Amino acid sequence: MKNTVSYSTKKRAISIAALLCCITALLFTFGSLMPSAKAQTQSAVAGPSILILYDNDAPYGWLGSIYSLKLENLLGHFDAKVTRKALADYSSGDLAANDATFYLGSVWRSQPMPGSMTVDMDANTKPFVWMGVNLWCYAWDMATCAWRQDFNQRYGIQVAYYSGENHPKVIYKDTELQKELFDPGITRLVVTDPSKVAVRAKCLDASGTEWPYITQSGNFWFVADMPIVSTSFENRSLAFEDLLHDMLGIEHKENHRAYFRIEDVGPDSDLATLGNMRKTLASLTVPFTIAMIPEYRDWAGVYNNGKSDVISVAAGTAFTAEMKLWTQAGGQILQHGTTHQMDGVQNPYSGVSAEDYEFYRVKADASGSLTLIGAAPGDSESWARDRVTRGSNLLKNAGFDPVGWLTPHYLASAVDYKVFGSLFAFACDRPIFYFPDGAGNMQATELNASCIYRDTYGLKRIPETIGYIDPWGWYDLQAPTLPKDLIQRAKALKVVRDGWVGFYFHWYIDPAYLVETVNGIKDLGFEFTPLSGNLN
Repeated sequence: MKNTVSYSTKKRAISIAALLCCITALLFTFGSLMPSAKAQTQSAVAGPSILILYDNDAPYGWLGSIYSLKLENLLGHFDAKVTRKALADYSSGDLAANDATFYLGSVWRSQPMPGSMTVDMDANTKPFVWMGVNLWCYAWDMATCAWRQDFNQRYGIQVAYYSGENHPKVIYKDTELQKELFDPGITRLVVTDPSKVAVRAKCLDASGTEWPYITQSGNFWFVADMPIVSTSFENRSLAFEDLLHDMLGIEHKENHRAYFRIEDVGPDSDLATLGNMRKTLASLTVPFTIAMIPEYRDWAGVYNNGKSDVISVAAGTAFTAEMKLWTQAGGQILQHGTTHQMDGVQNPYSGVSAEDYEFYRVKADASGSLTLIGAAPGDSESWARDRVTRGSNLLKNAGFDPVGWLTPHYLASAVDYKVFGSLFAFACDRPIFYFPDGAGNMQATELNASCIYRDTYGLKRIPETIGYIDPWGWYDLQAPTLPKDLIQRAKALKVVRDGWVGFYFHWYIDPAYLVETVNGIKDLGFEFTPLSGNLN
């Protein structure tokens, strides 16, 4: 068993791993081929038929394909059948052929919208959601540089101008949500006929002046920026995610649920510390999950005097007996990788289980910043399936039946994610999506969603939404995170009618932090809920 110093080392590795999941985009060092940005993709699930149109021209046109994929995944909460299509490929009748349409204005346009689209929009009676910039291309007569009176009269709004000033707050359901400094601007509207317009969310500029943020005029919705760029907590994407229900006319009942997991529990964990944590968990009398690593590996002997160390979860051990007591106290097992590291390589820290990445190569610099290198050596469907299955068999042979999956440090290749989806009913990590930028360099982006959804890898995601307790912080990149911070994040999630509070807690941290967090979340009205693949 490792000592207190090694627990601190593990804590630091986990902190930066979670920080990765809050980074919007990371640069790869390789140039794998990806589908063309113009390629259409469709999910194979039942539900409303939704068209997503996106910009994909100009140097930053590649962002449109990323935003459209993130939106497609959010729409997985509604079992939507989604078609993603570049704006330049719009065909007459596309609006009428779908139950709803979203247009993502992510690249500035100086030309009118495609003529066939303008004609279709003028006749459209189905939900249409315009996000970001370029509304002037429809609301103005680009030939005469005058307002289109038919637009103003029909919708009761007028485009004023785009403002790049800072707009730090969005107000929705009397709750302040944050707008990130890296994305300060909005398209400002003027409501000309209040009888036709509902301002569903407001935005405040730096002086406190209110501007419409999300407006509805009949079937036409306008979102003044691109909220799906956000990955931070308490951000304005929560207003958008809640209003998706209204935009699509699909009502889900008010249902505020919560869960947490005890992180990085493995056969090397200190039994006395585990026993103390179990007593706390039992006293809370709420369901919880256990992120269990099937096999502990320290190939370089970092914590074993230079000698390789391997400990597997196995029947008849003191660790297994302790974990049986945890399950009797309401714990459900999540398979947390197989070894949570790679043999023969520091990836990027020590090569020891729970400190390193298992399904992706990563390197770290002296400041703690991470760079993604690429998929694990030998990565393939069969490699991932064999590795995961070996871990599952270790757990099952010890008497544990994992109910779901948790990707180590949330990071894996697209191939791996699809394998996880084929083997488990759900996962509790956030997905990472990969795209080439305009220069052909690979980029990665993460989706932090508030509701359960099935992603485009095929995984049902029960979202982790408020992070984790970290009393120490990580370099200058991340400040300590305490129960009051998680409770404040949970409070913001109340605006989403069926949003989840999900967080995690490391087994070696003072259990008093866990008690304070759980009680604070319960006081907000969230109900801690057992997890299964049948949840929606």
